[in-house]
Amino acid sequence: MKTKIFLLGAIILVALILFACLIYLKMYGQSIHIAFAGPMSGEGEAAGRLMTRSIQLYFDKINQRGGINGKKLILDVFDDENNAKIASEQAQKIVEENQAVAVIGHWYSSASISAGKIYKKHQIPAITPGSVNVKVTEGNEWYFRNIYNASASGQFLAYYVKNVFKLNQVTIVHDNSGYGSYLAEVFEQAADGLGMNVSNQWDFQPDDENKDAKLKHFVEQLKQDSETAGAILLATQASEGIALVKLIKDAGLKNYIISGSGFSEQTFVEGFNKFPTEKTNRGYYTNDIYVATPLIFDTANEKALKFKEEYQAKYDEKLDWSAAYAYDTAMVLVKAIKQASVEGTQESLSEDRKKIREALASFTNIHDAVEGTTGFNYFDENRDAQKPVVIGVYKHKNLVSALTQLQVVRNANEITDLEQALLDERVLLVNDKYMYKTNVVYVGLKILGISDINITDLQFTLDFKLWFRFQGDFDIADIEFLNVIDQKEVKKQLETPIEDKPKKKDKEKITYRVYRIKSRFRADFLPNYFAYKQHVVGVSFHHRLLTRNNLIYVTDVLGMGHNQETSLVKRLAKNHVLNPASGWSINRVWFFPKIIKESSAGDPDYLNVSEGIIEYSQFNAAIQIKKDQFTLQGLIPYQYTSHLMVVSGILFLLLTFFVKSKQILNKFIIWSFQVICAALWLLSGEILFADWLAENTSTHQMKYIIKVFDILWWLVPAFLINVASERFIWTPLEERLGAIPNIIRHFFALLVYFIAIIGIIVFVYEQQFTSLLAASGMIAMVIGLAIQINISNVFSGIMINMERPFRLGDWIKIGEAEEGEVIDINWRATRLKGRDGCILSLPNSIAAESVIVNYYYPDEVYWLWPIVYVPPRHPPARVKKILLDALLSANKIIKDPAPIVFFKEINEWAASYWIAFCADDYAAKYFILEDVWTQVWFHLSTAGITPAIMRQELHIFKGEKGMSSYTKGANPIGPEEDVLGSSPFEMKALASKNTLAG
Repeated sequence: MKTKIFLLGAIILVALILFACLIYLKMYGQSIHIAFAGPMSGEGEAAGRLMTRSIQLYFDKINQRGGINGKKLILDVFDDENNAKIASEQAQKIVEENQAVAVIGHWYSSASISAGKIYKKHQIPAITPGSVNVKVTEGNEWYFRNIYNASASGQFLAYYVKNVFKLNQVTIVHDNSGYGSYLAEVFEQAADGLGMNVSNQWDFQPDDENKDAKLKHFVEQLKQDSETAGAILLATQASEGIALVKLIKDAGLKNYIISGSGFSEQTFVEGFNKFPTEKTNRGYYTNDIYVATPLIFDTANEKALKFKEEYQAKYDEKLDWSAAYAYDTAMVLVKAIKQASVEGTQESLSEDRKKIREALASFTNIHDAVEGTTGFNYFDENRDAQKPVVIGVYKHKNLVSALTQLQVVRNANEITDLEQALLDERVLLVNDKYMYKTNVVYVGLKILGISDINITDLQFTLDFKLWFRFQGDFDIADIEFLNVIDQKEVKKQLETPIEDKPKKKDKEKITYRVYRIKSRFRADFLPNYFAYKQHVVGVSFHHRLLTRNNLIYVTDVLGMGHNQETSLVKRLAKNHVLNPASGWSINRVWFFPKIIKESSAGDPDYLNVSEGIIEYSQFNAAIQIKKDQFTLQGLIPYQYTSHLMVVSGILFLLLTFFVKSKQILNKFIIWSFQVICAALWLLSGEILFADWLAENTSTHQMKYIIKVFDILWWLVPAFLINVASERFIWTPLEERLGAIPNIIRHFFALLVYFIAIIGIIVFVYEQQFTSLLAASGMIAMVIGLAIQINISNVFSGIMINMERPFRLGDWIKIGEAEEGEVIDINWRATRLKGRDGCILSLPNSIAAESVIVNYYYPDEVYWLWPIVYVPPRHPPARVKKILLDALLSANKIIKDPAPIVFFKEINEWAASYWIAFCADDYAAKYFILEDVWTQVWFHLSTAGITPAIMRQELHIFKGEKGMSSYTKGANPIGPEEDVLGSSPFEMKALASKNTLAG
């Protein structure tokens, strides 16, 4: 027996050691170091924090899946404080440490230019997620930029002022940093080419001691020339922009304010939080500022929204475009490292860097691009990413898409009737460049109900409100729902809006329309999206005629309240959008636009389009639902699943075929370990294969493969039940009674497997099996109903005796029943003796299902926390000392642990103190409390302190109720009328008051 136990322990120990070794090798084996250089302190700390967290978030995903060829990614962080000199020093430090295969950074262009010289000298590839000055990559083949350059944003802002604002005058204020001066230079050149007049142009040094005085002077000049100043370009970084914007808004200037990507950072938005006006009027300083930015989340793709959810779930922090671009930069770099097949050793470091640089340089077109949160990531001949410029406008501190966007026409020949497009203003001619004038349509949904879910046919009924907010012409009748069952039914509902209001807001004329739609839709309508045992319901639509060049849908973040703290899932659950009785619950909700591609199908208007493919803006509202049932999958972290599956599988085989014992206890231990190992193997295998299949197979194939695990969840328990019957039933019976006929054993085994097969047919394949089980089900029902209560009580009594939540002599409280001392536990009931001496008999089934409070577990010591109310004029320290002395003088409490006095709070009528103390005789609880209160009263009285008593004064009036009647001078009546519920003290006070009044 001892040998068997030792062997079992040795097997488990070896398996655990192997498992620990695998984890150790994974976490502390060979690694690949990547450096991040950016602002981790100072004014730019927020941007640095967002970027490092985003990069680490992606690296964690890679490491959880085994890293890159088994090598873990490690992020080394270097703080450049957004300072060019410090950036150069940090770059030199990266060189000296000689670990990083590549660098992500820097943030400010001046810092990137300074550090880039060192990276070039030592041949270290670097990618910046935010430096836009062209000089960063110009002449430096080792530097890449995963964002557009300032030339694109500067020109774009000039085009926008001219063609959207319809202004010909601008004022430029810029700092002399690499970013600000270059943005101003590009904007001025573009404005001059468009025939615009630069009314004023001022510059300043960010580190100038007289900077504040200069900025005030600029704003004073602007105030004097406000009518001729035109739009104001603030070409500065976020920190300087905060001071300028505050001065402009405080001066009451109404001119358009425009800026570059620096103003779309959280550093800029949060910089106004300290000002009193901003605290009382959220968004006062940022409202209506137009910003050229790389990304706005209301137009972001599904990957960006998923990244945003993951980031906020992990860090609970609001993020901006810098986080998304840092995330994509990490993604691009990881792909380059994989493609380069780096060795990750110190000896190969120089060669690895060259390979990574060549891999990055090979990402030159959309076919080689890395699709990420910001779109497709690839580089042009200058190593600049090809990313669009988006114009956003601040509304209540949220950056949302402006209602008009401009897009460069890459090939004018694709437009069939260019002249008509120019006349219709669908296309603009700007400085010899054609640009699409794209209308932004804000889309919002309010889900009212999800019902009649039929998973077999993948159909459901959706009831929702749909609204649009836009400028210009937009024919809603041409919307095409992609997953609706009856298109005509929805078209009819779109004919009549429940609300249609043209609204004038500031300088914008906006149309707002709301529709109520209820129809049948198809579920799982998102391509290439599959979540294990979950389904997606919702809607998806695009405009039938307008392509993405002239129409872009964006999510109405403000209108749907996405900026609120309460999650969409919680709000939908609170509104009972999905009936709990349906057996489904909402797991995730997301709204996102995306670009879809469709064939032109020979349409004459699109004959010149490249490859005959038309791109449409599509809006998607997706609600992920799952069966409302408990699951164990979330209990196992993904990074441990592969190791756990191997170890549990080996242990299961060893315990099944090689470990034998004749002792019942040992048999039970072995069988228990078999059950645990089998469950862990199935759980880890299910998680691992579901994740792998989601990336490597189609949704249709994956559904069939996943069914294999659903079947195993029935067959493996059936196998374990037969193993248990053999060990604990047939073998002991055989030893005592002689041989057991095999037909009995086989019949029992077949019965178990037959039940498992029935379960597979009914629950896995969802087939009706009622006819076969009708007779047996009826018999079982009759017997079960007849002895239902007794069976429940017996099994509950067994569980109580096994778990022992209480013992004889314990003082307990079961559910809502009175507390009492346990005097008996039998097969049917548990009996308690209350303080009044009466016996309370509770059925075991009720006891097992109720909340049990055991005052004698883990020991007989318990705490009491009475509250003492004292007039607030007495010093807390003195009162606490008096109360503590009172507790220490009480004879019936225990002094270890020592009693404590807490100053709880001050309310309208008293200061309250908690007096906390321990006792060890729960039966004498009220005698102990009497002793304590006596001592408290005595010590307070001795100290001249009277306990506070809450007093209330009740006013009763004749005539009309409410404040209006009070102000008209209604007379109070005597206490003899309607004084029900008043205390004697209150009635006496009222009588006195009325006597005086009379």
